[in-house]
Formats: sequence, structure tokens, C-alpha cells
Amino acid sequence: MGASLTDAELGVAERDELLTAAACRCLRDLRASAVSIYLHAPKSSMLDAVVVAVTLLGVGALDNLSVDDDVYASTVAFRSGNITTRHSMDILGKHPDLAVFTPFPFTTAAVPLSSTQRRFGALTVRWAETFHTLTHGEKDYLAKAGAELSLTLDSLAAAGVCMEPPQVPIVVVPAAPDVDAQGTGPPAGGSVPAEAPLLYHLHKLAVQSASVTRTEDAADLALKRVMGAFSARAMALSLVEADRLRVVGAVGCSREFLGTLNGLPVSRSTPETEAIAQTRQFRHEPWEEQVQGRVPAGGSGVASYSWVVLPLLAEGRAVGVCSLAFDPDDRHARAGEPVLTALSGLLGEAFERTQLHDAQHALAQKLQETLLPRMLPQPAGVLVTSRYVPTTGGIELGGDWYDLISLPDGGLAAVVGDVEGHSTAAAVVMGQLRTAVRAYASEGHDPASVLARTNHLLIDLDTGLFATCCCLWIDSDTGAARIADAGHPPPMIRTVDGRYEAEDISTGTALGIEPDPDYQATDLTLEPGTTIALYTNGLSGRDERPLREAFESALTASDGELETLGDQLIGAVGPCSTADDTALLLMRFEGRASKVQRQFRQLAIQRRDLQGVHRARKELREWLRTWSLDSAVDEAELLTSEVVTNALVHGDSDVSVCVRQYPDHIRVEVRDSDPHPARPVTVPRAEDEAEGGRGLLIVSALASGWGNSPSGRGKTVWFELPAEAGSETPH
Repeated sequence: MGASLTDAELGVAERDELLTAAACRCLRDLRASAVSIYLHAPKSSMLDAVVVAVTLLGVGALDNLSVDDDVYASTVAFRSGNITTRHSMDILGKHPDLAVFTPFPFTTAAVPLSSTQRRFGALTVRWAETFHTLTHGEKDYLAKAGAELSLTLDSLAAAGVCMEPPQVPIVVVPAAPDVDAQGTGPPAGGSVPAEAPLLYHLHKLAVQSASVTRTEDAADLALKRVMGAFSARAMALSLVEADRLRVVGAVGCSREFLGTLNGLPVSRSTPETEAIAQTRQFRHEPWEEQVQGRVPAGGSGVASYSWVVLPLLAEGRAVGVCSLAFDPDDRHARAGEPVLTALSGLLGEAFERTQLHDAQHALAQKLQETLLPRMLPQPAGVLVTSRYVPTTGGIELGGDWYDLISLPDGGLAAVVGDVEGHSTAAAVVMGQLRTAVRAYASEGHDPASVLARTNHLLIDLDTGLFATCCCLWIDSDTGAARIADAGHPPPMIRTVDGRYEAEDISTGTALGIEPDPDYQATDLTLEPGTTIALYTNGLSGRDERPLREAFESALTASDGELETLGDQLIGAVGPCSTADDTALLLMRFEGRASKVQRQFRQLAIQRRDLQGVHRARKELREWLRTWSLDSAVDEAELLTSEVVTNALVHGDSDVSVCVRQYPDHIRVEVRDSDPHPARPVTVPRAEDEAEGGRGLLIVSALASGWGNSPSGRGKTVWFELPAEAGSETPH
């Protein structure tokens, strides 16, 4: 037994009952193939169907319409306040993809639903005719029906009834009346089977799932549509992975049932595994022990439902299983069981396709990650961070790359490049070029020579692709720098006082075009505090403003903090919405390395080495005491423990700890090569209980500043603590 409905739910139920009755009357009286009643939710840009009355020829009616689209009769009537007619030729001319929904001609007419206070939506009638011309009687009928519905909705709204449309419309088939003396007969299309509403939902699910590429999205779509179509009480979707079931979506199921179902070996004997093994549908009654406890107990005791378990089939084999709960006396559900057979194949094919896409996407993402540096070196005198954000489109790889290389003479080489195109071939060439640049730089060649040699290599590879590249060599002890560029956007080099350096550098030909281009290096001297940004074209597509203006705005918003600056430049950290990937390498020259070396320490910890947390605390204590910062030791140890433990437990990668001393504060940075954001460890595990694990909340509470930023292939968690005024800073 379900819980009693609230007053709000009762009001919506009354609204839907009135709208359903009105839609059914219109369908019968106008001998139409479908009637839809749309409502417009406040602040929404869509008209969403609340009720659809259909015949078999009306399954092509649409659930959702953009209010701004002037090709639909419903939206034009809603905006204009007038009865509007449209034909299939008008609609399919602008939206040819809708031909999949309705492969036969139709005409639609819509009347607005509005009052003096507000516009509610539209009443739309559909005929399966090429050019149905409305008679005076039909126009009068529509006008009267629209006016009556508007009064009804206005009265309900005044009483506080919600006008928010449901996620999935109510779909009904009206009972056909007998032919009477006036010649009134059943709706166009003749006798309509009771399964027509289910076929409507099945049709919508088939068309909508065809455009879905992610398993998560396919599961969400199926849950919404199937639960609404079949009036199910609970539903669980599971897929077969490595001889076990993985739950990909569920509604209304108990935690205990889902815990048992997720990870269930297919060799066990359960309703789900039997459906998979025999590739057929099973029905289980409420009293059967196998289906007890599958839904949470209600206020009046344990809920008892009938369960239909059907395999999800693709090419004759079961790729998963769908479990549905119904009220035992739900005749509608029993009548729909034949439709569930069709649903079995539809969902099976959809999940087979999305799983393949997911696997390809995961492989592409992993390959992309392996082509990027695991962790960048953190030299004394230069602060460094990076960002890499791929596009959202497809599963192809990008050709953007960045690198930071320690030079044989103690200097630093910063490189950013972009191979033409967005494909696997571009990514392969990118990996070859990145390796070549690193090798040539490590041999001691200057940036112009590195570009020349890399150009010869790309031409010899005969890939048919070209690439752009920018190289910046820095002597971190003197600030001397050299830049060479091969067709790439020049770096932004901003001094502390706001000047931009090296704006007139010599830009040579892109790599892979000419056999012997003349690459020239530009010399400059970096002043302490200079900020440098090397980037690829995707960065300029993230802000409508000129890049320099966006850079200045990001500097102000970040207060100059480098990790925050990277986040600000990328914008909302996440998948890129532009047509190109984004690679960003940010650096700040802090001064001569020999001078700042005394205020810089770092420690490398191998992955899964939880003893590394103890070493990090011990080293940190010694470093701070060397700097006469004994007062900061306790808090710094505690916070470093938390962050390093988090990185080792969740990152599953090597960890780098860097500590920098400044006149008024110390800064600790912990880097790993795990791309996922840091997350709190709220309950210490047995193996790391002595090493922290109490969560990042401690860091947030005690640090004067902290951040959790993606950094190219991995991430950086940093925090700062004030240095006591009485502490001595060594000179």
C-alpha cells in the first residue's frame, strides 16, 4: 500500500484527470489521430505535453516543443494567442529528423490556453491527413474547447495547483463510442487496441535512445519513460559485465535489493539470472520468496508487488536485465507484457551500443592521458601548473600537448604544441613530436634548433599533417629566456607591473610544411614575479573577450594565485564546449634559483607507500625548523598528513610534495597523476589510521588558503599557512 497523497499531489491528479477527459473528448469529436495538451512551466523554454490521447496513427505526436520554434502550430498559438494550423511539409522541411517519428503525412491545429492572468500552454489536434482544412465547425469546437480548458486551468492555478508538466506525459486511448444517428463514430483509424499508449511510449523511447551515446543517459531515459508508461512501482536496470551484474539505474528499489543485485554473479540462481540464462521473460507473484524485500517497507508494512523480469537482448544474447514491479491487480501491466518483449530488444540494442561507446571513450581518454606528462618538474625559482581539457565531441583524440623539461645545463624548457585535426592519427603524431622535442631538448639543443629538427622528423614521417609549436627556454638562475615559435600563438608573458613582453617574437612556419624553414629565437630577461602562459587555440574559445582581457580579469579574480588563475582561465573546469582541445601551461618566475633554493624543498613518494606520509611529516618538521618556523610545525604536519594520505589512498599514483617559504607564509603543494578531484577520507582505513585520513575539512578549517585544482593529467592540492611574525627568515 502506498502512502496517502498530499494536497499538492491531489491537486495535480485532479488537473491531469480534467485534462485527460478533455483530450479524449477532442479526439473522439474531431475524429483525430492524436490530441496533446501542453503546459509551459515558469522559466522554461519548452512546451511539455501533460496528456496525449492517441490512436495508432497518432504515436508520432511530440512530447516537447521549443517555445521559440515558429514551425509548430502549438508554439505559434501559444505565443500569438490565435488558432494556428501547420502541415507535415512545413514541419519536416525544418526538422527532417522528425520523419522517423511520423513517416506519414499529417496536419496539426492548435489553440492557445490562456487567461487574463497568464498563458498556460496549448491544445493541439493532429489528423493523419496531408492537408486537412479546418471546417467552421472544427474551428468553433477548438475555440470553445480552448476557452473551457483555459477557465479550468485558471481556476486550478488560483487554488494553488501546480502547473508544472510531468517528465513523461500521460498517454491514453479513449473508449470508442458506437455510431449514432448523427453519424458520430470512432476516431480515425478504426478500432484502437489497449496497447496503443504503450506503443506510443515504446516509439518515443526507440527514437530518443538512438541519439544517446552514454550508458548512464540511456538508463535515465529508460527509467523515466518505462516507469511512466507502465505505471510501474519500481524498476532496476542491470548489465552483464565480466560474468556479473552491474546496476546502471534504479527507481523505487530497496537498498538491500540493489546491494544484492549489484555485483551478482550470473551463475547464481535468482529471477534476474534465470531471465538471462533462458533469454525469456518471467513473472513473479508477490508471495514468492524470491521477490520479497525488493522495495522499501511502507507505512503499513512490507510492500508486495508482482515482478516482471525480462532479459535485455542484443543479437540474440542477453546483455542485461530489466526488473519491474507492479501492483498485483494491475490489469494494464498484464496487458502490456507483450510490449515488454519489444522493450527487451530495444533496450538491449541501446545498451549494447552505449557500452561500446563507453568502452571506446574510456580507451581514448586513457590513451590521451598517457600521452601527457604524469607530473611536471617543480624547480626552485619557478612555480608551474598545467591544465588539459578535451572537447566533448566524439571519441577521437586531440593533438594538443604541453611539456616541461629539465635541461642538461640546469635550465628549464617549456613546450606547447598542437597537431592539426582531432583524430587518433593526430594524437599518434602528437606523441611522436612530444617525444622528439623532449629528446632534442635533453641533448642540449637551443629552442630554434629543436624546432628545426622536429620539423625534419615530421616531414620524414610523411603523415600529411602539420603542427604548431612554441618553445621557451629559461635559465632559472639568471632569468634569461629564449623563445622560438613555429606557427603557434605566442605566449603571454606579463611582468608584475602589467607589461607584456615578447609580443613581437619571430613566428616561423608551422612544422611539417617546408623542408628547411628558418626558425629564429628571441631573447629576453624575466623579472621576478613574471607570469607566463603557453596555450593552444582552445583557450581563446572559452571566453568571448579578447584573450588578454580575459587574462587580466582572471589575474584579478585569482589575486595572482597560480592554481586559481589556471581555473579562472579555463572557466568552468570540465569538458570543453569549443571545437578544439585546450592545453595550458602556466609558470611564474620567482627569482634566481640559487637565491630561492634555500626556501624550497620537495619530496617524492612512490604510489601506495603509506609510510611516505610519515616521511613527509618528518621532512616537513626538519625543513620548518631549519627556517626557524617552529610555531607552524604542528599545523603544517597535520595538514600535510591529511593531503598526502588522501593522494596515496585515492590517487593510486606517485606523489610529489613541494614546500616553499615566503616572507609572510609557507605554501605546501601535493601533486599526483590521478585526474579525479581530491575527495575527503572521512573514516580512516585500518592501514592508514595512524597517518591521517580525517578529511579535507581539516585543511579547509585550518589553512589560510587552499585549493584543489586539476593539473593536466593529474591534480594539485595546495594550502598556505601564515609564518609567525617573530620567526626569522634566513637570507
